[in-house]
Amino acid sequence: MVRLWAWSLRQRGGALAQAPVTVTFNDQTDPDTAQWLIRETGCQIRVLPRLSLSHKEANKYNALMAPDLEQANWVVLTDCDVACMNDLAPLGNWLTDSVDAAAAPEGHQPAVPPPGKPAHYKPIRRYGELLVGLADLTPAQMTTHQHPWFTDRWPCTVYPYFNGGVVAVRGSCVKAFRETLVPMTQALYTRARRWHPHPLLLLKRFWNSRVDRTPWADDLCLGPFFRQRYADQVALMATFLKLRLRYTVLPHCFNWRARDMGHGEELPIRLLHYFKPALGVPLDQLFNPDWIPAYRQSDNPGRQALAEIVTQYRSSPAGSFDIRQH
Repeated sequence: MVRLWAWSLRQRGGALAQAPVTVTFNDQTDPDTAQWLIRETGCQIRVLPRLSLSHKEANKYNALMAPDLEQANWVVLTDCDVACMNDLAPLGNWLTDSVDAAAAPEGHQPAVPPPGKPAHYKPIRRYGELLVGLADLTPAQMTTHQHPWFTDRWPCTVYPYFNGGVVAVRGSCVKAFRETLVPMTQALYTRARRWHPHPLLLLKRFWNSRVDRTPWADDLCLGPFFRQRYADQVALMATFLKLRLRYTVLPHCFNWRARDMGHGEELPIRLLHYFKPALGVPLDQLFNPDWIPAYRQSDNPGRQALAEIVTQYRSSPAGSFDIRQH
């Protein structure tokens, strides 16, 4: 995945194709992959201990430890299951002098809830109440952060709730952002744990987990409630607010996962986030061509884009490494 990510950025990133890139591995790296990244794409490689053994989603924030980030104008953090599909120059229209941070909404196609989730599913309950406490805001101050992309469409959180796959931060803000985001993610992960040593908090967690899937969950949940694995995403908006960062919400084309999301511009896809629940290809089969013909014929623009970029990568000299694996 990381090879496709780096290669696609260099091939299709347009104005940002030659931007400095750092790849951060957790605990250890595959020497062949590291050498490939250096040779084919000129990436810098770093290896750091995991931030968490239990909360794997939080380990992406190790990338914020890369040196010299504070000297950059902007730092863009992405997951490795992302591919660049088109020129990223329009990102500059959003990362203006009046903005310190940006991210794209979490969400799914309104007509298709996440696998195994009911139609009224939400990633978090009583989100505004949680943000008020974490960011030291009054309820009145919090209302100024309501955003139309979150009020009448999924994830229906009223306030911005971001997917962590693509996040941009002004270089001068990276240190404060990192030093706030990482401990907040860890604290929220602990807060949401299934087995809490305090009996009352354990009962509260048990109750909330039971009513969360009912149509009455917003009324019946006792205080804020979210699943533990999403702590890293919950912490993003809370960090923006706590640091009083001037943030903007990026349109869906910069973190494309599903069609008809209603979160601003969708096409052309600029950054495709192809994790399995979004587009259906198991990541260990990404370079196996068996799925590609069907995806080329799909009416889903994300599936078409994934088939296109993987085909182009496989046919390039750089892609021979992954073809040998299949």
